[in-house]
Amino acid sequence: MNTLSPNLYIATLGPLAELLGIVVVIGIFTLLRGQADRHPYFKAWEVAFVFFAVSLTAGLFYDRFVDATSVFYPASAITTRALAIAFLAFRLLSMAMFVSGAQLYARGSITKWLPRVAIPLAVALAFLVDTTRTPLAPLRMLHGPIATLAFVYCAQLFGTLPRSRRSVGTRFATAAFVFLAALAASLAAFYVLQLTGAAITGNPWLVRFARYSFFIDLSLRLLLSWAMIRLLTEDTNREAADTRAHLRLVHDRDKLGDLYDVNARLLGRRAFEAFVGLDFARASFGSVAHVRISNFARVAQEHGPETAEALVVNVAGVLDSAVRAHDRVFRWGPDEILIVMPRAVAGVARSRVEFLVGRVAPLTLARGGSLRAETAVAVQFFRGGEDLTAAAAKASAG
Repeated sequence: MNTLSPNLYIATLGPLAELLGIVVVIGIFTLLRGQADRHPYFKAWEVAFVFFAVSLTAGLFYDRFVDATSVFYPASAITTRALAIAFLAFRLLSMAMFVSGAQLYARGSITKWLPRVAIPLAVALAFLVDTTRTPLAPLRMLHGPIATLAFVYCAQLFGTLPRSRRSVGTRFATAAFVFLAALAASLAAFYVLQLTGAAITGNPWLVRFARYSFFIDLSLRLLLSWAMIRLLTEDTNREAADTRAHLRLVHDRDKLGDLYDVNARLLGRRAFEAFVGLDFARASFGSVAHVRISNFARVAQEHGPETAEALVVNVAGVLDSAVRAHDRVFRWGPDEILIVMPRAVAGVARSRVEFLVGRVAPLTLARGGSLRAETAVAVQFFRGGEDLTAAAAKASAG
């Protein structure tokens, strides 16, 4: 018996084994969808794995259609070309969604053009090879450089997070993306050298590495999926801890002393400086919105300081009751309010705060008439807890 036969048989099962493994990952991600409702990065990664599974499925059919020992051989040139395009297109779409998820986790925004170029680029790459007889594995040299860049970028996003946002999940995600980038680069280099007839590609260890690369890829993607699930659970644990901490804060506000503004029923500036109620925000990116009551001084002069104070309290009450569960509202000064908004990008935060202050009802005066607060809103983005104080200072200065 030929001793190579079992090894070759196992190698041919590589794409199928990887597909089955990815299907299991998709099933787990789907079960966790309920916990991921407020975490768009996790949904992006779920879609990435779905696209990856579709790519593998197209690759399995392609592999059968170009295999001379298969009953499907010879397939039509149109069929194999279409399958090669599908394999590459969904592979590139998968990379784009992995990048989008990493960007959403790191900074809350995405590069929208990435998915749009995947299909045109896949069509162009598919016409660079003879798809009637080129096996599946060498097609990796086409998307290998792109995969390397994508995974290195994802690793860079996680690896450069501020210290306050680093965790077990971010470290494992960084490592998984680094290894995936190394695998994609090395496979692309191997097949390019093989195409040029380099003698090194005959090295038995390199041949085994290329032959069993599907199993290596599956192992790394399982590691990556574990890291992504870990990131989700870390976030949900932080949210739960933040909710419990806020409830204790509300219950014990009488014990806060000068950290609490009794009139506005908000935490004061000293509470912010002591990071009271900001544990969740310090472990996230987000925005700091500063609201100034610009007609405060005029109202105090014309109607008295009590009326001006009531105007601020009116705005503060609306903001505190309308913000999200994990947003924190502070009385920043006599005519200032500061809102810390974790996981909010600056543009969205500004539009939301401007909408809320615009909906504040006019203050009814005791002797008749009403006053509407005139406000000025400034917003600053922060990447983590290290930037929070500086972002608040810039927002209040702007």
